[in-house]
Amino acid sequence: MKADYLLLCVAVCLVSCRDNGAGASASKSATQVNVTYPCLGNINQETVLTAVTAYQGKSAVSAPVASFVVSAHVKPGVKVKAGDILYRLESKEQHALGHGNHYIDVKSACNGIVLDVNAQSGSYVAEGEVLCTVVDARSMVFEINVPYEQRQYVKEGSHCVIELPDGTRLTAMVKFPLATMDVASQSEKVVAVAKAPLLPEGMSAKAIFTSRCATRAVAILPKSAVQSDETMTEFWIMRLADDSIAAKVMVVVGNSTRDSIEILSPALSTEEKVINEGSYGLPDKAKVVVIQ
Repeated sequence: MKADYLLLCVAVCLVSCRDNGAGASASKSATQVNVTYPCLGNINQETVLTAVTAYQGKSAVSAPVASFVVSAHVKPGVKVKAGDILYRLESKEQHALGHGNHYIDVKSACNGIVLDVNAQSGSYVAEGEVLCTVVDARSMVFEINVPYEQRQYVKEGSHCVIELPDGTRLTAMVKFPLATMDVASQSEKVVAVAKAPLLPEGMSAKAIFTSRCATRAVAILPKSAVQSDETMTEFWIMRLADDSIAAKVMVVVGNSTRDSIEILSPALSTEEKVINEGSYGLPDKAKVVVIQ
């Protein structure tokens, strides 16, 4: 009787171990994934062009006569007002006589900021030589390089977003084109103005124009949820058919941003579960385990 009881226990243990092994194997073969849900909306198509800061109101401060610089009261970046003394000069004749009490004060003609300084104390300057340059801070503009074929997006009075190198975004308005065309790139310069902090001249930025507004709401997914072939001609997503099976669905994509992309077809509801992590390389009808 004891022998029969022992045999029964051994059989039960063997069956239990076999079932546990099968369950672990099935769980091991399933890929762990994270899912997301589509949201409805649209993404405007954007055209990104290059822009450079420039100051249109510049005042070159020059020496009225050949002279020596007795003192310089300017430094690059310093704000000045109209009438402020920038330099004190002594003509070469007075310097030769050694009187030392007949000076020429060179003053700023406008309110602005000193852009660059060419002469320092003790320097000799010829008549008409530029001592420094003062710019009107309010005259700063963004010169946008517009390829000729994209002129329809950049019109006088149109608005754009200027993105600075640090990520700061400014709303700008196009004022007028400059009558110049770059021969090599076949692009023309267009002036745009924006309320901006003091920026150095010649700084590169991005000018972002909205060239088309979507008219209907479509599904939007994170870019991480959409896969493509090497030629970027075919796109697909992995959609959960049930809680453990992922189906491959070919899609047509639309506009995109850095993080999101439109799905034009097929139509997706906001309740569909789409894999956004762990789907790379999965075949159609792959077994998955949702962990988030």
